[in-house]
Order: sequence, then structure tokens, then C-alpha cells
Amino acid sequence: MGIEFDDVAASRLLTCLTDAALGLRASGAGRRASAETALHDFHGAYARLFEAARTIESEDRVRLTRALEDLAVQLHVVNRQADEERRRQEARAAWQERERERDRALLTVGAPLRPTLDWSSCLWDPEPADTPVRPTPLTASFRARTRPRSSGGGGSGAGGPSGAGGRSGADPRRLREFSDSAHVQDAPTEQDLTRVRNAWAGFTSRCSWVPVDEATLVVGFGDYLAENAEDAAWAARIADAFAAAGGRVSLANGTLDVAGTSTMPAALRRALDPSATPAEVAAAWRGLGLSEHDLRALPLATKLQIANLDGVPAAARDIASRAVLTAALANPERVYRMLGLPYTYGAVGMDEFRRQVAALWKGVRRADRLAQGLDAPSAAVAQLVGFGASDGALVSAVSLGDLDTASNVTVNVPGATTTLDSADEKVRAANGVVRRAMRLTPSSTFAFVSWFGYRAPAAIEVPSQQRAVAGGAELTSFLDGVRDSRNGNGPRRLTVLGHSYGSAVAVEATAQTRYRIDAVVTYGSVGLTNDTKPEHLNVGEVFATEGEQDHTARFGRIGRTDPRALPSVHVFSAEAGPETNAVTGHDMYPPRGVGYLSPGATSQRHIAEIIATGRPD
Repeated sequence: MGIEFDDVAASRLLTCLTDAALGLRASGAGRRASAETALHDFHGAYARLFEAARTIESEDRVRLTRALEDLAVQLHVVNRQADEERRRQEARAAWQERERERDRALLTVGAPLRPTLDWSSCLWDPEPADTPVRPTPLTASFRARTRPRSSGGGGSGAGGPSGAGGRSGADPRRLREFSDSAHVQDAPTEQDLTRVRNAWAGFTSRCSWVPVDEATLVVGFGDYLAENAEDAAWAARIADAFAAAGGRVSLANGTLDVAGTSTMPAALRRALDPSATPAEVAAAWRGLGLSEHDLRALPLATKLQIANLDGVPAAARDIASRAVLTAALANPERVYRMLGLPYTYGAVGMDEFRRQVAALWKGVRRADRLAQGLDAPSAAVAQLVGFGASDGALVSAVSLGDLDTASNVTVNVPGATTTLDSADEKVRAANGVVRRAMRLTPSSTFAFVSWFGYRAPAAIEVPSQQRAVAGGAELTSFLDGVRDSRNGNGPRRLTVLGHSYGSAVAVEATAQTRYRIDAVVTYGSVGLTNDTKPEHLNVGEVFATEGEQDHTARFGRIGRTDPRALPSVHVFSAEAGPETNAVTGHDMYPPRGVGYLSPGATSQRHIAEIIATGRPD
């Protein structure tokens, strides 16, 4: 006898349901106030998304409250039914006992009196109901709705009614206040959920007499709070995006989609596709129409991709690259992981990573200062056009001059053992060449790129062409990207310089470029493959020089071809001339002695002439 129904478990669940419902009702006013405050100065598609999420939260809160209260009412019913069934069972058990007593009495009085006794007992002691009380099945039903958090926006155009392609603005401070307030408001509700969940588990395990038709309430309650938490986190991410962009600014909805939900606009997905060519990247990027504010608002992971995306304008790459470099200075471990370096065999170690990041920062700051001293106003800018990893090495590129507008662009490829540690040295070398070239053609504007875009070989690897092949592919993409990013307004003259092993990289690249390179200059070359022919290169002219005191180049060239020996290659001097000095070793820009790009070097003067006018005088 008895039923599986624990009054204590049922009472505990009833109390928890009632408390949770009261708490939800009480939280409505505070939620409404904090959301309305956040909507001040919030406009555009994202304001409408915020308002839609607020409406769904409010409606779901009311539905959840009613579901909790409805379940409480059902519990009252099954509690009463449980009492009725217990009383029925108790009454029937007592009656059956009395029946047994009467049966024993009949044995004494005899059979002739049985009909009389049976008739009298039916009058004053009728048989209780034999049919058990059936409990009403419980329905604990609630499902939270997913809230919209993405506009589906693309670029910065007008967009349609949904706001796709438009722009939104907000006060990041108010959004953060909403986010913080939402977390505080949900804390007691989360405790209520825990109590309800535990009480429900206790009820279902100790009150199995009551059938349950549907039991989505507890899960739905959790989903509701999860949606609330995502609303708060979403608002915080949007606030961070606006703050990173400068505060109360207008941002493309596509940018906010990426920052808020990691939802990529179609054009950005096309641009970030690893298989996209620089031309395809450039076309997709133009379709986005992202502003400087939009770029600053993007998540760091997206900025890291843009920083190394050939075909993107240099100004955009500069914003993205500097953001990643700043993050690497502040939190090197995080960026080290983002670059995948802990998982790359032979990758630069953490200590070396820190040193190279600091050295690159020093070189960029040097470039910024030197750019301000250039004569042509249009060239008074320095750009960091890349920061990433290739084959376990840190790679980057620093432009002295505006790579997006310069009429004369030079890309300088360094040689073996080069790392970002030498960024400051390479920038100072670039400054000397640019200043000399500007004096020769003052009507031109110049951009000189110190390109660290490949893993330079160790000294023992110099005889191999492997690093040149890999670096050549990267350089090809970079060179094509320079023209593609300028949308038909490419530089009038583009020159590639290759120092030491960089000459092999430059030649590999110019054999593959889609656009013709005006000139390739090798200096201090450690040699090219024996099957290299100038006519195989997509180049107007090839120049070469080497100093008599450069013993390293001659040693490194064993078994390889001296570019000066190739037909149609223009050879120029690196020895002393009128008012110029001879190269005294192999280096590009040594602290002591005369390097190929040292101020006053004969080779530096001739290279500047080739860059500026196309020929060494």
C-alpha cells in the first residue's frame, strides 16, 4: 500500500517555483530601465537588433514566469490528488480489516444469519471506492527563443530595411553599463534556476506516482538565461568595437557582425579565403567599403588576417598590422599562440619572439620619425604592411612612404639570417636611398618597402634554393597585391632590390608576377640557379653589382650563377667613385664600414638612380 509521492520534495519544488516566478516578475522594471538607457545614442540596424532582443527577452520572461506559476498550480492539484489517494487507500484498508472481523464473527453465529449481517453492514459500513485516484500528468513546458544578433551587413552602403550594408552608432559606455547591469540582474535568477533544477530532480525521483507529459521547463529556463548572458556579452563586444574605433562613431554593420558574433560578411569571407588571389582580395575588399573606424573595431584575430592580406590597401594593412604588433607587445603569449608558433616545428621561441617584436616596434617608430622628415608631403607617412608568421619565422614589411599613392615603389628583399631584429637598420637604409632618389626626381613620390616577408635561410641553408622558392611565392603575391590594391592606379615605376640571398628570392618572384616589374637589382648576390635567364623574368631590366671586398658573396655563390655573368644584365660599380665610397664587406647597412646602402656608398648612389630614373649614371 502507498504511493511514490514525497510531500517534502513536492513542497520544496513548489516553493522554488514560486520564488523563481516572483524574482522574474520583480526583475522586469530594472531590465527595462537599463535597456532603455543603452538605447540612448544607439542608432542603425544594431539598435534595432538590440531592441528586438530586448522585446524577445521581455516576452520570454513573461512566458517563463507563467510556465513556473502554471507548474506550481499543477503541483497543488497533484498534492490534493495524492492526499485523496492516500485517504482512499487508508479507508479501504480499514474497511477490509472490518470485513475480516465480520467474517470471523459469522463463524460464531452461523450461516443462517449471514444475509442479515451482510445487509446491515452495507447500510452503516459501505465499501470504499475500489478505483485508484489517477494523478493529472504534469506539463512543465517552456522553450526560450533565439535572439537576433547579426544584421547580415556587408559594406557601408545604404542597405535595405534590415539594415544590411548600413551603419550603426552607439555610446560604448552605455552599452557596457547595460552589460554589467544584466550580469548583476541575472545572478539571483541563476540561483533560482539552480534551486528549481535541483528541486525538479528531487521531485521526479521521489514522486514517480505523478506522470510527466512534457519536461522542457528547466532546460528552457537555462536557455533563457544563456540568451541573457549572450545578450550581455554581445553588448560588451559591441561596446569594445565602438571603443576601439574611437567611441561615438559610425561603424559598418558588417564590422559589427564580425565583432559581435563572428559572422563574416560575404565580401570579407571572400577576401579572407586562403585561395583568393590578390586581385580577388582587392575586388572583395572594395565591396566592403570599410572605414578606418571599422578596421579598428574588428577583433584581433580578423586584424591578424587582414595584416597579411595581399591586395588590401596599405593604409588598411597598416591599421591592422599595428594593432597586432601592439597586442604582441602587451600580451606576447597570446599573439604567439594566435600565430600558431607553439605548434610549428622549428618556430622562433618565446624569448626570441619578444625580442623581435620589440625590434620591429623600434623600427616602425624610426620609420614614423623619418617619414615626417621627407620633403614630399604625400610621402610623409610610414606603413607597417604585414605582421605574421611564415614557416615558423616572424614576417613583416615596413614602407617608408605611402604605398597606396606613391608614383615610385621599391621593394627591398634582405638576405640570409635576416630577422625582424634588423628592422631599424633596414629602415635607416631605406631612408638614405629614398632621400637620394627624391633629389633626382623631386616631382615623384616614393615608397620604399623593407620586406621581411619570408623565412630567411640560416648560413648553412644558403646553397639550397628551398627558401628562395618559398620566399619567391610570398614576394610574388606581395608585388601583385601592390598593384591590385590600387585599383588600376598603380605606381609608374616598381623596382625590386635583392641583397645577398634576397636576390634569389627576387628573381624567383619576378619570374611569376602577373604585372611587369620595371627593374630588378641584385647586390652582393650569393648567386642564382644555373638555369636562370633574364628573358624568363617578367622584368624590364636587370641590374647587378658586387664589391671587390665582398668575399661572403663569392663564397656563397659556389656552384651557383653570378647574375653579373648573365647576358643583358646591366652591371654597375660598387667601388669608390667621385665623392662616393667603395663597399667594404657584404652587409647592406653595417654600423661600421661601408655597406651597399650606406650613405655615401657608390652602390647606394647607383641604386637610387635606378629607382628614380631607370639607369645608373
